[in-house]
Amino acid sequence: MGRKMPDLIAPGLKVLFCGINPSVYSAVVGYHFARPGNRFWPALHASGITHRLLAPSDSTLQGPSS
Repeated sequence: MGRKMPDLIAPGLKVLFCGINPSVYSAVVGYHFARPGNRFWPALHASGITHRLLAPSDSTLQGPSS
């Protein structure tokens, strides 16, 4: 069986993004939406949700237990 990606859900969320079937690349590197060229992070920034362009490996995305 392949690698699995853990959900990142915490109390007090204002927004929850639900993706389906993480890529094999994301599972291997251990970060959601990590495949090079994935448009999730640029779209999140362009929408104004984030003040800067985040990377999949950004430590603020690891969840409360990290």
